Amino acid sequence: MTAIDQGFAQDRPSGMLDWLLSFRRTMARADNGVSASRAIPAQPPLLLDTPVQPGFRPTPQQVQDNDPRPLSMGAMAAPIKPISLRRDSIYNAFNTAMPVSDRHGLAGRNSELERLVEAIVVQRKHAVIFGTRGSGKTSLARVFGDLADEAGCIALYGSASGDADFDSLFRPFLTELPMSAAGQERARKLMNEPLDVTRLAALLVEDVKQRSILILDEYDRVKSDEAKSDVATLLKLLTDIHSPVQVVLVGIAGDVDGLIAAHPSLRRHIAPQRVAAIPKPELERLLLSCAANAALHLDPDALDALAGAAMGSPYHARLFGMQAALITEAGGRDRMTLSDVDHGLASALEDWAEMSGATHALFRRVLWDATTSRRMIALAGVAASQMSTISFDRLVRLGDEVLGGGSVNQQLAADAMRRLEPALTAMPGGELFMFEDTLAPQFLLLMAKQPVAAAPPPPTPAEEMRAMLKGVDGL
Repeated sequence: MTAIDQGFAQDRPSGMLDWLLSFRRTMARADNGVSASRAIPAQPPLLLDTPVQPGFRPTPQQVQDNDPRPLSMGAMAAPIKPISLRRDSIYNAFNTAMPVSDRHGLAGRNSELERLVEAIVVQRKHAVIFGTRGSGKTSLARVFGDLADEAGCIALYGSASGDADFDSLFRPFLTELPMSAAGQERARKLMNEPLDVTRLAALLVEDVKQRSILILDEYDRVKSDEAKSDVATLLKLLTDIHSPVQVVLVGIAGDVDGLIAAHPSLRRHIAPQRVAAIPKPELERLLLSCAANAALHLDPDALDALAGAAMGSPYHARLFGMQAALITEAGGRDRMTLSDVDHGLASALEDWAEMSGATHALFRRVLWDATTSRRMIALAGVAASQMSTISFDRLVRLGDEVLGGGSVNQQLAADAMRRLEPALTAMPGGELFMFEDTLAPQFLLLMAKQPVAAAPPPPTPAEEMRAMLKGVDGL
């Protein structure tokens, strides 16, 4: 699968591949005689083995303008802690920052891969891959692209940005598509002209000489309704005129309508693929594989606790596993215990609170204020992790099935939805809701499992500022 440098996604790092491409271009310029923009200044060498007196202040004899500058561990107030190779192996084994790049690292997604290959490669449908953040959408799309390449297709991968229009979404693909000589000439002309739906569709139908699949990741970031409408029109045209090109849209959404408002006649030509929660046994296999790569062993109860806390999310499984593994490593051990997991989950929650302070503060206040609806609030987190979306009706039904209680669940569900409303975003139609931070449900459950604090939570920054403004214009 070929990754396309879209050029317009400047607000987010594009990954190691883009860095390597940039590095190759820089080296090529250097080989052609272009001088680098940064030159290493001339300076005296650092003599690492020259002993000096302890402390930061040199003696008068040491201060010489033209003499080499000594550097010694003895000159430091405290020695630097040695870098742990085990910690480095833990970060690599439980890597949460990069998507999976091969099928062997993609846990629990065989059925999704089979459906995508059948729908796109065999049936020649377009596809929409959707789910929550951290569910593995990008990993699934990349591994599918490799399988499509093996099946004789050309899979091209690109990533969208918030300000993208139709032109910037598809222009980067033009130079990579397998086209005839005439098609390459037409593509060169289009590079200097505005790209519209009709002209692009004609090019993709008449001049592409090999089955091609265009994968647009992070499509949920596209804000322009006009761009989304043009994309839907393109998919319809490519289907109607039997183009050898299919399009795969990937993004965060609770359903297909969350990514594309397709015409009813187009829907039968789109294969929806939800990236849902992974079964617990698959998460356990993923965690065992990561631990083995880090030369760690997991106690059975530690493995059960990690997989349970992740609630079907491979991202959370890796994150929680990494934090617990760091606790194990800090203790100088190679076997992870349940105590390590407890401390690792607490550490992960602290890190998330730093990154998502507003949502964490809301959850803390909601759980403190709630009394009888505390379980229902926790159930909302569990439901969101398994189904992506929640609603009043779903909570009532799940309350009857999971918690019991009968008619009282309607009141509890209404109270839970009201309290969580600031953290939710409505899906098209307004009946279903997703957590705005789709990584939050797992942390909501972790917080709900903590014992109720003896004192109310501290005021939020906004409440503190309001208190400071007391007495101004009637406040």
